[in-house]
Amino acid sequence: MNVSLKVWMVCVSLVAFGTACNQKNKKQKDGSEAASQLPESDNEDVARYMQSFSGVGALSDSSEPTLPEKTLAHFKYPDDLALDLVLSEPQVVQPVELSFDHRGRLWVVQYHQYPYPRGLKVTSVDNYLRVKFDKVPAAPPEGAKGADKISIFEDTDGDGKYDKTTDAITGLNIATSVLTGLGKVWVLNPPYLLAYPDADHDGIPEGAPQVCLEGFGLEDTHAVANSLRWGPDGWLYGAQGSTTTANVSSSVSKNVAFQGQAVWRYHPVTQVFEVFAEGGGNTFNVEFDSKGRVFSGDNGYDRGPNFKQGGYYQKSLGKHGPYTNAYTFGHLPSMPLTGEKKRFTHSLIRYEETALPERYKGKMIAVNPLLNFVQLTRFEQSGSSYKNIDEDQVLKTDDHWFRPVNIKAGPDGAVYLADWYDSRLSHVDPRDTWHKSSGRVYRLRNKTGERTVPPFDLGKYTPAQLIALLKDENKWYRQQAQVQFANRGDRSLVPALLPLLRTGDAQTALEALWAINGCKGYNDDVALIALAHKDPYVRYWAVRLAGDNKSASPLVTERLTKLAQAEQHPEVRSQLASTAKRMPGPLAVAMIAGLLKSGNDAADPDIPLLTWWAVEAKAETDRDLVLAMFKNRQVWQNKTVQGTILKRLVQRYVMPGGETNYAAAAQLIEMAPSPAMAKILIGGLSEGLRGKDITGLSPALTKAIQPYQAELFGAPLALAVKQGDAKAIDQAIKIISDGKAEPRHRLAYIRIMGETGREQAVPALLKVVAAGNSSGALKETGLQALQYFSAPEIGTKIVAAYPQLRGDVSVRNAAVDLVSSRASWAASFLDAIEKTKVINRDDVSEQAARKLKLLKDEKINEQVNRLWPNVKLSSTAEKNESITRYLKLIKAGGGNVAKGKVLYQSTCGACHRLFDAGGNIGPDLTGYDRDNMNSMLLNIIDPNADIREGYVIHRIVTTDGRTLEGKIVSRNGNAITLQPMGGKDMILSATQVKEMKAQQTSVMPERLLDRLSDQEIKDIFSYIMKK
Repeated sequence: MNVSLKVWMVCVSLVAFGTACNQKNKKQKDGSEAASQLPESDNEDVARYMQSFSGVGALSDSSEPTLPEKTLAHFKYPDDLALDLVLSEPQVVQPVELSFDHRGRLWVVQYHQYPYPRGLKVTSVDNYLRVKFDKVPAAPPEGAKGADKISIFEDTDGDGKYDKTTDAITGLNIATSVLTGLGKVWVLNPPYLLAYPDADHDGIPEGAPQVCLEGFGLEDTHAVANSLRWGPDGWLYGAQGSTTTANVSSSVSKNVAFQGQAVWRYHPVTQVFEVFAEGGGNTFNVEFDSKGRVFSGDNGYDRGPNFKQGGYYQKSLGKHGPYTNAYTFGHLPSMPLTGEKKRFTHSLIRYEETALPERYKGKMIAVNPLLNFVQLTRFEQSGSSYKNIDEDQVLKTDDHWFRPVNIKAGPDGAVYLADWYDSRLSHVDPRDTWHKSSGRVYRLRNKTGERTVPPFDLGKYTPAQLIALLKDENKWYRQQAQVQFANRGDRSLVPALLPLLRTGDAQTALEALWAINGCKGYNDDVALIALAHKDPYVRYWAVRLAGDNKSASPLVTERLTKLAQAEQHPEVRSQLASTAKRMPGPLAVAMIAGLLKSGNDAADPDIPLLTWWAVEAKAETDRDLVLAMFKNRQVWQNKTVQGTILKRLVQRYVMPGGETNYAAAAQLIEMAPSPAMAKILIGGLSEGLRGKDITGLSPALTKAIQPYQAELFGAPLALAVKQGDAKAIDQAIKIISDGKAEPRHRLAYIRIMGETGREQAVPALLKVVAAGNSSGALKETGLQALQYFSAPEIGTKIVAAYPQLRGDVSVRNAAVDLVSSRASWAASFLDAIEKTKVINRDDVSEQAARKLKLLKDEKINEQVNRLWPNVKLSSTAEKNESITRYLKLIKAGGGNVAKGKVLYQSTCGACHRLFDAGGNIGPDLTGYDRDNMNSMLLNIIDPNADIREGYVIHRIVTTDGRTLEGKIVSRNGNAITLQPMGGKDMILSATQVKEMKAQQTSVMPERLLDRLSDQEIKDIFSYIMKK
């Protein structure tokens, strides 16, 4: 094997599973101790799997914690800041969330019970360590008493030190968040949202809690529902992480199901529960800024999304499940980041207080627990959203136990950090090896002096005092004032608030609008004032509040329609699109039409898709209204319509099918004002029909697309062939066999014969593949088409023809892919390698060899292991031995950085960025902890230990007997798009899928380093690990 190929394989393994942050556990546990750290399981298979699981990531190591009083000496921070240790063990242990109440008291959720709920048995576990339990735990105080607790820390004399501690609620069993308000203490204890009575607002519950929500998942307790926050609209917001599911019910909302990461909200008065936005990173945080925008952190390389109502954000569909809407046809990105992109900043605040120096105001302060620092990042407006630009690391340490997991601004304007404090951070280990006796809380403040706050109680403020707080320079006090207005719900305060709404400065007017809503005084009169307000954020929130009830009065309907026709501010336009999605059809379509007539949002990062999702929500329920909108030719000229909506709308109609939907698609095509517009629609139609049986296509749609057959299917007889016309099929088969026919028509008919399963075409397809005068493209396409058929002679004939196919790499790979899809064909192929030796074993990559093992055939597995021994998984002992050997080699030094760079750029750099150079096919290596040799080696030697999001491979068995593998790149309607490794995307109907399962092995083989010389290893590591 040449050096470039060898190094390429090593580099891909480093990145394809993107876990360069991992750390090998130095403490080797004996069997009995390891077993005692595992949860109780109800069967031996589960117990065996969990006990043998090789933990990866930042695991517990042999280091010892630094004493609390000595930790401050390890920190570095800017000259204009100071750092205080305000709490430590034994006062706090495993703090997971902080919050402050109306008296300025600090509430800390102590997550002692993590990682497993008490009283449950594990019944199954998957390769992501997502577990299922034998039962649903009872809501506290019933059922097993967990070790979690919620504590209140109070500074009784205002000297900045917490001198009073109260354990408010104990015995909780996986509790993640707490918040006070409306005479209750709200606690997230998945699967429940609990409301403990607290009529006197002292924080001590007066009785058992009410179960307000139930149904949050417990599959992965590092990603369960979390982060309760009061929204300025009076809703209670929260988040859910990526590796759990939910089927949530309240007394009003029933079975609201969603999978993976999301921001959700619950109204404590109406008791309505809904998903606010789906997707994003592993969502561990909810933050509101002064304008009521919603942010959250990210477990990837960015700082996270700016969540818009009703938005769908990027996530790994294969691992985290589909969106609740099967017709999203796209997703919104996180805010683009300029910076080092070091994983990961999952929890953040937008600092809008006055205590820190001016340079911090309005900026994001985010924690990075993996790399032990706190990041300062500024916001830069980008249309209706933001870009992020990293500035300083405002806090960092050489103590790798520092694990900041939550961040909040306090009433003193300082920034408070919850430090999990543990050498372990990784959840990718089923053993409970967490350090159960440590935890810290820090305060980051202005160096010029410690700002202390005298004791106060906002609950005792007079109405006039609360109204005055709406003008406070500090967001914390304004947000707390809003909670107090909601607590009281006093409509009599509205007359005093209205003048602030009408004539106050921009921020005060917005605060007054929220306060009026909190006082239950929001009505049509207020809405009309706000919708016509000079400040765009007051208008934004008037639009937002109008959508809460999913209906509007005639007066508000008229004003919303006019606003959509006139509004130019991008953030207001984005909310108009979000609100339109929630409204009844007539108003929704009027708002959408207004947006499309009044502005050009095509370059905005969010508005085009938000507008599409509003259209999609009404595409079937209000089909006639949606189609009528396109009778206006001005709408067709809108760039958002041309670039985003047209192709998706026709795709939306043809994917579910049915007479009325097909008629709608036909009507759109017929209304197209130009060939250019028709071409856009035909492109969307083509996407919608991929993998779909169109024999039942309606006469109206068949007629409408007749003139566009060549653009749609690539050949004039294509539609008739797809619809099963016998004469057209016979004629198309003749064209396939005709070497003088138009090549693009032959290619089109070959693809269609495979997709439609026309058995009579098999002899012609085999003839094309075997013919010496067929082009490489024809041969490759023919081999791909033959995968759709099961005739035994296909495998036999392709194996016989293989020596003549191997000269073209693409054709050779297609042939190997074909024979790997069915066991009978694979057996013939392997016999030709091992027995008759007419095929060279080296023609088959180890990736292809591993695919053969997916066939689950014992004889084939034995042959594969003999022919490609490296495909066989290494034992744990072998892996440990290899890690020790290579670690010693790399630590010896002697690598040549210049040579390593050349090797990297000529191989790995084509796919993976490092130091702002390289491709984007794989993850960016720059942000990883690249000088951690233990973790780097672990990822190469044991690539199956932790497969990063976005690189999970699924094995699919189709109903016609094929075995396929690849990444799930999209799920739209009934269609699943599979991206084979190195191959073209395949569209499968859900009805074609018999079995689909995520693989526990990565696509990269083991033993990669065994193929490199010692010097090659030193060179490549010296470059990758350089600063």
